[in-house]
Amino acid sequence: MVYNNNEENIHDSVLFNQLEILNDCFRRFNESATDTRTEFLDLVGDSKIQFELAIIDPYGSPTTGITRTFSSIESFGGILPYGQAQTTEIQNWVTDSLFYNLFRLSETNLGGEDAWDTENYLNIWIGDLRIFEPQFNNLEELVYLALATPPIDHVNWPINILDQLEDFEQGILIHYVTVGGNNPNLFPAPYNTSNGVVNTGKMLVHEVGHYLGLRHIWGDGGCTEEDYIDDTPNSNSSSNYTCNHNTNSCPDNINGLDLPDMVENYMDYSSGNCQNSFTIGQSDLMRATLEVYRPDLAGIISTVNSGTRYTFDKIEIYPNPTKGKLTVNLGDSYDFVKISIRNSLGQVFLTKNIQNYSITELDFNAAKGMYFLTVNFDNKEEQVFKIIIE
Repeated sequence: MVYNNNEENIHDSVLFNQLEILNDCFRRFNESATDTRTEFLDLVGDSKIQFELAIIDPYGSPTTGITRTFSSIESFGGILPYGQAQTTEIQNWVTDSLFYNLFRLSETNLGGEDAWDTENYLNIWIGDLRIFEPQFNNLEELVYLALATPPIDHVNWPINILDQLEDFEQGILIHYVTVGGNNPNLFPAPYNTSNGVVNTGKMLVHEVGHYLGLRHIWGDGGCTEEDYIDDTPNSNSSSNYTCNHNTNSCPDNINGLDLPDMVENYMDYSSGNCQNSFTIGQSDLMRATLEVYRPDLAGIISTVNSGTRYTFDKIEIYPNPTKGKLTVNLGDSYDFVKISIRNSLGQVFLTKNIQNYSITELDFNAAKGMYFLTVNFDNKEEQVFKIIIE
């Protein structure tokens, strides 16, 4: 979080809500999944990718995963020094300066906050992305509501886009108003028509899709442009933040059907109120991107999702994923061990003390999602494990 005033310094509860939305959407636990149209039900699914706030920082110290940095910069889009008649100059400024201005968020010496190791952390910078335009009646313009960097050598991305981004930190920049679904901040005029449309928490879902290699569902072009996903219908442009279920802008053939435009896809520019799905093909590409282009992140996620038994040193925890019953085998008998389970918001669901035995059974009721099981030895050393409830 990089902020210039109290409004931008949004509360932890908004960040927790955003994390919950992110995980619900990627795991298809979102309530709106039931709104997916019948013709798409065989094509959509659970990406089996989940996210958590970091619990250890790059220096090995415990952390909440949230940093807060005051900045003297009021808007990271910068100041546009040109007026309405200077079209060429404005275009050159956008090409040469805008990305540099925005990515100041990721540099401490430029008024932002340095990235944590980008190979081991997904960095998300929250700040004010507006451009101040004094010669346009002091307009504060938003060109980007958020901006993500795909892997710089990803085969599905045009080289000109990757070349533009290769000098900047890997991660995601996001305008502070678009974070979470419970954010008290609203867009002022002339962007107030976007309230309730792009500040639903789905903007970050879209950008994480880019970070994991996904293109826009319309391929950033017409009917013949590719997003390189076989099970997403063709469309000739974005849905422009509408939820029109009657549009079929391009012919295609998916399992023998010419499907309508998939406005419920997270990778469209549709209203967050109708976005509810990634396709199976999109999920497969994101997981492949983790394995090939972001392998240090993929190792963490694969541990959670692909195995049935979580092993650390002598400790075994299984089954994982689970329906709510767990076996914890400590390997040895200890004088005193405390086991606790909490959710991503830090709420504790279960605690159990163990003395002089090595195997214990846990049974707890909780909603689907990711949880953290902590094993504390003699109130000193502890280990933390990620558990999936399915």
